[in-house]
Amino acid sequence: MSEVIDPNVVARQRFEQARRRASLAQVSARLTGEDIQLLPFEAIRMQLQQQNPYYRGLVEVPLDAIVGSVGRYKTFTRKFLPLTDSLKERWVAVDALAAGRGWPPVELYQVGNVYFVKDGNHRVSVARQLELDSIEAHVLAYHVDVTIDPKENLDQIFIQLGEQNFLDSTKLNERYPDFNIQFTTPGRYTGLMAQIHSLRQVLAQIDGEMLDWETAVDAWYEMVYLPTVQIIRDSTLLQDFPGRTEADLFAWLSQHRERLEERYGACHNLADLAQFLADEYREPALPRLTRQVRRLLGVAGEPPDLPSLEEVDDSDPTAEDDGAAVPEN
Repeated sequence: MSEVIDPNVVARQRFEQARRRASLAQVSARLTGEDIQLLPFEAIRMQLQQQNPYYRGLVEVPLDAIVGSVGRYKTFTRKFLPLTDSLKERWVAVDALAAGRGWPPVELYQVGNVYFVKDGNHRVSVARQLELDSIEAHVLAYHVDVTIDPKENLDQIFIQLGEQNFLDSTKLNERYPDFNIQFTTPGRYTGLMAQIHSLRQVLAQIDGEMLDWETAVDAWYEMVYLPTVQIIRDSTLLQDFPGRTEADLFAWLSQHRERLEERYGACHNLADLAQFLADEYREPALPRLTRQVRRLLGVAGEPPDLPSLEEVDDSDPTAEDDGAAVPEN
């Protein structure tokens, strides 16, 4: 007579195995710097310009595409391994249920090609531990035309969503084939939008009438952004600060314009300021421009007069763009 195996015993064993894997993942993350945290959906949602999701229906969703959660993003790893023993009772019950009559579909939000758990975190966790490929889900989807690597961190996703929002509003990529504004830190596209709105107001005061939005966008791009970036390209900054883009340096100049002008004198526009720096501080062997900017950025052991790019990067993108913290449900 064969021995009857208690599903609860097997479920407990499976939970303990999942906890050990979670602990190993945490140790590995500390050593490698890998981000193993689930993504907080609320932080993502705030970047979606107050869109309302639509119901896609009941679909099979690949488990590898589920990368975040509405309220449990601190209690599971990115692979939905449990991070605390307090999950054991519920987790074991869900596992045992899977061995019997099964469980109901989970509820997910979809952003681009990735998903966030609205309801069913334990079911997703157990399904991954059972090495299933997919799970049945009711899906609420947002209209977002982005492709997100499930391994990307929050900052990388913020940059993608910020770029998409910027292009949806300006359509610059449709009118300028060579358009290429790429940032390495989140929150910068909001600053560009503010510049466009400001220029539009200034031109309205000069002309006595408000320009249409597309004309104002093109005026900013051609009169403010491109001339400044061209000077940045002609200098040595891109070579001397590897990993930074011309858009990064444009944003830095924009953000610290007042303090730069206190040091070097007032300039009519950003292009004039960039040209002044390039002309005044370029040297053949070691460009004085780079040395001066390095001093302003607080590197090479010299005291900083302005926040460095790294200090700016450490800012909270959600606070910068929306002024709201990420709640934990």
